[in-house]
Amino acid sequence: MPDLISVIRTSEQRWRIGLVNGPNMPHLEKRERERFGDVGTIRDLEARIRTLADALGVELVRTCVSNHEGEILDWIQTQTDDLDGLLVNPAGLTWTGEATRHALYDTGLPVIEIHFANPNRRGKPSIFTESVVGTCQGLRKHSYTAALVALVAMLDDGDFQKPGLFDERKRRGT
Repeated sequence: MPDLISVIRTSEQRWRIGLVNGPNMPHLEKRERERFGDVGTIRDLEARIRTLADALGVELVRTCVSNHEGEILDWIQTQTDDLDGLLVNPAGLTWTGEATRHALYDTGLPVIEIHFANPNRRGKPSIFTESVVGTCQGLRKHSYTAALVALVAMLDDGDFQKPGLFDERKRRGT
């Protein structure tokens, strides 16, 4: 029986991944348990994803968690040049974070949008969805696991729909 990593991974490239968590995520442990599950703190969640990244042979290089869109924008614009992909939970910016959506697009990186709950159940789609390569939602903390596994597999295979600036980023060598 093959090991799980060899089933998921088709390369040994040590991809560099970033993680962004938006407003309302810094105090995750205080969120509605019926909707979000028992996750612990945001640091607990980050540690879980970092452990999975290590097991997959990739690096969770940097994380950003903030209640302030300006801080998130600064992070995206200054901390992503050496990354290969991003996992993003826009959280409180899901319907209003147009500036963040543009900043993510401008990175040229493949981005997976993550949500603990299913934002579509509220009747309006996330504004981020049109700019990302995929979404993982409604699976609580497992949305993060699914997103990381999918991003790594897509980076290995190169079989994702390229963001508009992906080729430009590769030409620049960033």
